[in-house]
Amino acid sequence: MKLLLIAPEGLEVHGFKGSKHAHHLNLAIVAALATPWFRDIKIVEEEFERLDLDESVDLVGITMMTCQAERGYQIADHFRRRGIRTICGGSHATFMPQECSRHFDAVVVNEVEPVWDEIMADFTADKLKPVYHSDKLTDLSDMPIPRKELFRNNGKITLSDVIQAGRGCPLGCEFCTVTQMYGKKFRTRPVENIVEEIERFKSRRLFFVDDNIFLSRSYAYELFEALIPLKVEWASQGSMELICRDAQLLKLAARSGCVSLFVGIETVNQETLNAANKHFNKVANYNENIRRIAEAGIMVVGSFIFGFEEDKLQCFDSVYDFAVDNRLSMVNCGIMTPFPGSVTYDKALRDNKVFDFRWGQYTGTNLVWRHPNMSKEEIEEGYDRFRRRFYSWQSIARRFWTNRAHPLYFLSMNLHLWWLYKTRPHRTVRCLPPL
Repeated sequence: MKLLLIAPEGLEVHGFKGSKHAHHLNLAIVAALATPWFRDIKIVEEEFERLDLDESVDLVGITMMTCQAERGYQIADHFRRRGIRTICGGSHATFMPQECSRHFDAVVVNEVEPVWDEIMADFTADKLKPVYHSDKLTDLSDMPIPRKELFRNNGKITLSDVIQAGRGCPLGCEFCTVTQMYGKKFRTRPVENIVEEIERFKSRRLFFVDDNIFLSRSYAYELFEALIPLKVEWASQGSMELICRDAQLLKLAARSGCVSLFVGIETVNQETLNAANKHFNKVANYNENIRRIAEAGIMVVGSFIFGFEEDKLQCFDSVYDFAVDNRLSMVNCGIMTPFPGSVTYDKALRDNKVFDFRWGQYTGTNLVWRHPNMSKEEIEEGYDRFRRRFYSWQSIARRFWTNRAHPLYFLSMNLHLWWLYKTRPHRTVRCLPPL
C-alpha cells in the first residue's frame, strides 16, 4: 500500500511565500508511525514541489494550519472524488473538526500518536471513523525517529533541519493555540534520542520547534551539554524571562551552538500583555534581558503583534523605535489574528467582531476582525511600513555591530528581507493554485 502525506500551499512566513523554508516535521513523524503499515510512503510539501493530483495512492494524509485549510479542502475533495480515503490532522483539524469532516473521511483531534494504530486498524478494515479524538498526551520517549529522508527540497534552500525536544506549554497566552493543542504539561524527549537523530541525518544546522526550549531548566542543561560535542549551530524559541533567569544556562546555550532565539516580545505595553494573559513578560526587564542575550553571543529575533485591542496608530512607531534601539537581529511580526482554538477567537466570535472567515486570509498579514481603534487599511499599511523601515539600509547598519557574533547569518537574512520587501508587492492576494 502507498501513503501520500501532504502539506498544502498557503503557509506564509514574514507575509510572503518562500521567504523562509522549513520542512513540516509532523509529516516525518507520521511517516515513521506509518512505516509498519505501508510499503511506500511519500511526503509532498507544496512549498517545495508540485503535487501530482493523478498519483496512484491508497491513503492521503494532510496536515493543516488555518491558513492552509482552503487548499487542504480542495486537495482532499479531489482525491475523494477519485475514491481515495483522506485523513487530516494539525491545529485546524483539532479546533474545527466538524468543518473538516465535510472534506475528509477521518479527522484527528489533538496529537496523532495515541490513536494512530486505531486509525490504521480501521483503515485496513475499511471502517474509518469520522473523528479520532486523542485525549492522552504522547509520551515523547516513545516518539520514533522522524523519517526526514523523505523530505525533498527540489532545489530550494532550507535554513536548518527541524527537530523537536519538547511539547506543551503551561503559559496559555490568549492569542495562542499551543496550550490548547499540546496541553499545559511540558513533556521532553530523551536527550539520547535527539543525539541519535542529529547523528543519523548528519545535521549541522538545527531549528528546535519547541515553543519554549528553556521551560525546564534541568532538561535544558542536559540537552545543551549533549549538543556541545556535536558541534552544531541551532536556533529555537523561548520566553525572555525564562531565557534570562539563569546566566550560566544562557552561556551554556551559546557554547552548545545557539545562534539565535525567537522571543515572543509581542508589545511594549505592559497593560496589553496583562490583558492577553502574557503577564509573565515584563516590559521593565526587556532592555536588560535583550542586552544579556546579545552579550552571550546569541541573536535575538523579536516577535511582535500589531492590532491588540488596546493598540492605536502610534504602536508601529513605538515598536520600531524599541526594536532598533535594542538592536534586534530580526523581527517576525504579524497582525493580530483570531485563530480557531484561541481565547482571542472565542472572544471575537462572542462579540461578533470577525468579518472575514476565508481561512486563506489567516496568515497574520491581514486584518480579519473589527478593530476598535484602527481601520483595516490603517493596520495593514502600518504593518507593511514597519517591515520596510526595519529592514531598510539605515536600520540594518544600526543593528549590525550588536549582532557581529554571527555577521554572515545576520547580513544574509537582513539583506534577503530588505530585498523581499523592497521588490515584491507589499500585500499578497490569496488565491488557490489550480487543480
